[in-house]
Amino acid sequence: MANRFWNRQINRLERAGNDDFLLILTGGAGAYATHELHHLLRRLRIESMRLRELRRTIFRLGVCIPAMLFAACAAGLLGWYPLVYGTLAALAFLAVVLICATLYVSGRFSCHDRGKRLRCIIQQELERRRKDVGAL
Repeated sequence: MANRFWNRQINRLERAGNDDFLLILTGGAGAYATHELHHLLRRLRIESMRLRELRRTIFRLGVCIPAMLFAACAAGLLGWYPLVYGTLAALAFLAVVLICATLYVSGRFSCHDRGKRLRCIIQQELERRRKDVGAL
């Protein structure tokens, strides 16, 4: 039992060690070279755009749910029962897709909710290095 606990803790630390953004949040950006910080800043910008697009897509899919419910009700009132069943099946599929997409976004982009803070830490470190070079 205790061995499993330690294995989980080691795996968690290894995942954190492989995530540059999480390392910057916990330990600062001083351990990274300047070119790595520029690379991380670009990667943060790209992944933030990707996250924004995924969230926009999830929102659009979520907006489809009331429209599909309305279509199912209208088809039910008109007596088009195969269309009602098809719409409800599509609605259930859409709900599963939305749940999976939300879990993917929350797992894959966990540090990007603090993207503004990450960007600020990296930019402050780059600015500090510019001043140090200028003072020489």
